[in-house]
Amino acid sequence: MSSVHRISRRKFLDETAAGAAFTMLPHSHLPSSSALLPGPITNPATVPSWFQPGKFRPARWDGGPIEAEKGVLSGWPNYTMDDPRQVLQATRDWYNPRTIEFLKIAHINWAWVTWSNGFSAETEQEQHRLVSAYIKACHKNNIYVAAYFSIGNMFWKDMFEHEPESIAWVKRLPGGGPLFYSRPNRYMADITHRDWLSLQEERVAAAARAGADAFWIDNTFGYYGEKNVMNFLDAIYRTASRINPHVVIMSNYNHGIYTWGRFQNGVTTEDGQEPGYYTDKPKPYLATNAGLLRYNWGVGEGWRPVSMEDGGRHEGDRMTTPMQPRKWQLAIAECAMYHVGFEPYFEGLFLRNLYFGDHQALEDLRAIGAYNNFLERNEQYYLDSQSLAKVAILCDTTDSVVPYLNQLSEQNLNYDVIFNYQDPQKRNLKQYDAMIVPHTNPVSGDWCVALTQWVHEGGGTLVAVGDASLFSTGPASPGQDFGLGKLLDISKKTLPPAQRVRARGKGFALYLPQLPSARDMVSLIHRYLKESELVDVEPREAILSNVAYQARYRRVILHLLNYRQALEKEIRVQVRTPVGRVEVLSPDNLLKSLPEVQKRGQYWDVVIPELQTYDLVAIYLKNER
Repeated sequence: MSSVHRISRRKFLDETAAGAAFTMLPHSHLPSSSALLPGPITNPATVPSWFQPGKFRPARWDGGPIEAEKGVLSGWPNYTMDDPRQVLQATRDWYNPRTIEFLKIAHINWAWVTWSNGFSAETEQEQHRLVSAYIKACHKNNIYVAAYFSIGNMFWKDMFEHEPESIAWVKRLPGGGPLFYSRPNRYMADITHRDWLSLQEERVAAAARAGADAFWIDNTFGYYGEKNVMNFLDAIYRTASRINPHVVIMSNYNHGIYTWGRFQNGVTTEDGQEPGYYTDKPKPYLATNAGLLRYNWGVGEGWRPVSMEDGGRHEGDRMTTPMQPRKWQLAIAECAMYHVGFEPYFEGLFLRNLYFGDHQALEDLRAIGAYNNFLERNEQYYLDSQSLAKVAILCDTTDSVVPYLNQLSEQNLNYDVIFNYQDPQKRNLKQYDAMIVPHTNPVSGDWCVALTQWVHEGGGTLVAVGDASLFSTGPASPGQDFGLGKLLDISKKTLPPAQRVRARGKGFALYLPQLPSARDMVSLIHRYLKESELVDVEPREAILSNVAYQARYRRVILHLLNYRQALEKEIRVQVRTPVGRVEVLSPDNLLKSLPEVQKRGQYWDVVIPELQTYDLVAIYLKNER
């Protein structure tokens, strides 16, 4: 740890309280006299205008002295003290103002920087000095900044040396031993311990005074417990929002706790996988994050900013194997078409190569910039969109359905994700013609009433699978039975062994004993959807689409994404309403972009001339008298 500056904690507290207190935020973030008191963290009004979905282009921007030391103590590839590849050197100096030029080349307007990652306050002081200056430089270049900190990581040797009392802050296993993040150097703290929480509040206050626009919390694991995490978030938000009432809090939630994003005003995960169309197996296959993206967008409820990193690689590791330039572009477009900001990952060899001006790394960066520049120039097409999906999937909070959602997306089903914890009275169920309830539990009485009414009076088709609705909220009783049993004509004693269909009022109720393949489920749904979807795209292998509507412009936005990334021609789209005009926008260098539009009976046929990787198709609807 000799490379990391140390300072007494008392001096640290004095300097951060006095020296950073008057750092100016960007003009758009200065609170008005009427906004001095923060709202609750789940209030949409807390999200600033620049952080609305469609307006931010994020990036992980880890670095600085403590990040280099973290890599060494964690055993990351190429993070060794002899530093033969100069990865440590580049990481330590990453917050040199010259690296802001990299952000500008990539057209990134929101970067998260390492503020605290588990060392003592004294050890992290030099990091704070560097990052505070870097935040100011970012703001001068119209780049917003999120401060990274770990919810509970402790590099115990440094912590115990400088904070001897911190041995009492360690989270213990049932047998009494410490809970490790990874052996031998990283313990996890007890986030309910008052002194640990006080230290985290001090860190957050210092970062907010230094100008941090948001916070990105890492290492939030399910073993901490939902209630404890909620209490921690509330405390952190109270501290930060007293300084910046429009601060956004995002936590890096992984599989099993994605829906904890509902406890804050931002949603993020690093669970994405490198997308693409692959032929390295006997049968070619599609790798897509579409289901995960729709799921997290559902957690965001349309107002929380959502971002995602593709932490997985098709081959290799993110530390050592950056994606190829066109793969970066595919990943950016995949997120954009589902209203999510894509976070490129720069740490490791990618960071090192950029720092030293490697030609290939700069080409990667320019490829990222080309697509982000397209999003920036065409921002209006991504704002204030509403879903046109006619299918909804009612999910519980286990995240178990996410792989199936990816499979449904591969079949090009356009759907929304809604959750059993949401108030059905605040959901516009009337927009949906079909609802899938896949092993969802619990299903509250309010949801059972709403779904029954939606089927009987709204004419919807409900598809319930397996044990969906067997449990309601609260403790179970001996007489517990399916909440939707009367609608489905089933009970726990009379479960049909095969599909059962019942006409109910204007609609239908279907019970399936097992979850069918995604292909079979989509075929089943389309029997009942018939021709209710506004836009229908002809099926092409490895091409996915998403559709949204912008009422302000009276236009449908059709996103087309080609995972194969080989040129496709003449993609036919059918629109079931009068079309005025159509425009095709693409970040790719297409020779043809003028679509053909022709009325055929009561439908309008639109032919998209070319698709390389990504096309945005704006379909302006005609006003008919």
